[in-house]
Amino acid sequence: MDAESVALFNANDAAVSTTNVWAMEVHPDRMFAYELRRPNRHFRVEFDLTKPIKD
Repeated sequence: MDAESVALFNANDAAVSTTNVWAMEVHPDRMFAYELRRPNRHFRVEFDLTKPIKD
């Protein structure tokens, strides 16, 4: 994590966020995902790209 982000988290009483690790995963035409990991937390969202949404 960059120093500016660490300073921002610390200034806003969110020091726990200084260990955040973000990731993205892409499988073209199949799936897109992003996730957040840090100690005691794992959050992941997956989008199924095989199912179009209505216009």
